[in-house]
Amino acid sequence: MTRRFASAAVAACLLALVPAVAAAQPRPEQKKLDPFVGRWRIDLDVKATAATATGKASGTEDCEWFADLHVVCRSEASGAAGLYRSMRTLSYVPARRSYASYTVDSLGYAVLAFGQPVGNTWTFGSDATGFQVRSVVKLTKDGYTATSEYADNNGKWITASVVTATRAK
Repeated sequence: MTRRFASAAVAACLLALVPAVAAAQPRPEQKKLDPFVGRWRIDLDVKATAATATGKASGTEDCEWFADLHVVCRSEASGAAGLYRSMRTLSYVPARRSYASYTVDSLGYAVLAFGQPVGNTWTFGSDATGFQVRSVVKLTKDGYTATSEYADNNGKWITASVVTATRAK
C-alpha cells in the first residue's frame, strides 16, 4: 500500500509540472534568434589547415524554431570531397546569460560554444576541446557570413572555413 501511495504521489507531482513546462514562453533573448530561422542557400569555403585540405561545397540549410525556445538548423552541402552534413542548435542559456551553439557534423566533430551578439554580429567561442575555436556570424537582411577560426600556439586566429548564406526565396 505504501508503494502505491508513493507511486501515486510521484505521478501527481510530475503531472503538476506539465502545465508549467507546457506554458514556457520565449524570453526576449530567445526572440533574438529569429533572424536565423528560414531556408538558406549555402556556399562553404574550407581553407587549407594542418587538419584539412582546401575545398568548396554548396547546398542548403533549414533552420526552424523548436518549442519556440531554440533554433535547430540542419544543413547538407556537396562538393568534390562528397556530401557534408551538420546539425546546429542555437539556444539562450539563462544561467550563463549567454547563447549556446552546439554543432555536430558528418566528419565526427562536435563543438559546444558560447557567445553573445553585438548588433548583427554573433561571436561564439570554445576552448574546451584543448584549443581555442570561435565562430563569427554576421547577419544581413538577406543572409549571413559565418567564419570559423582557431587559435594557433601564439594566439593568432586562423580561418578554417567561411560559409556564405543567402535566404532562399
